[in-house]
Amino acid sequence: MLVSKRLFSLNELNEAIRSVIRGVEREKKLDDEQMYRIRLVLSELVVNIFKYSDANEVKLQAEYGKDRLHIVLADNGSGFETGPVVARNVTSGELLMHENGRGVYLVKMMTDSFHYSENGNTVDVTLKL
Repeated sequence: MLVSKRLFSLNELNEAIRSVIRGVEREKKLDDEQMYRIRLVLSELVVNIFKYSDANEVKLQAEYGKDRLHIVLADNGSGFETGPVVARNVTSGELLMHENGRGVYLVKMMTDSFHYSENGNTVDVTLKL
């Protein structure tokens, strides 16, 4: 199933994400851990968009099939320099106790494929189901 929508508010984005989650739950027999992983990944990506991007439009594409969920979130916000953020290891040292900066690391660790566009406006993730 493919979901593709342009969204202009946090409420619209949250409803679209709930729709994706309901669709996956309805069509797949996933255990609680797999569903938690999907919810956490989507939640972290959405929080980053609304907390950091200054976007006023977000495009969500989600496609799920027999063995995977593929999600692309793109926004028209300011973007960011992805290299240092994606390379960051927050499991030790000063960053472990820092208030921010763990979301991208969590998403990277919980997905099977993870890629930001060069300007940081688009994230493409795949989770095996």
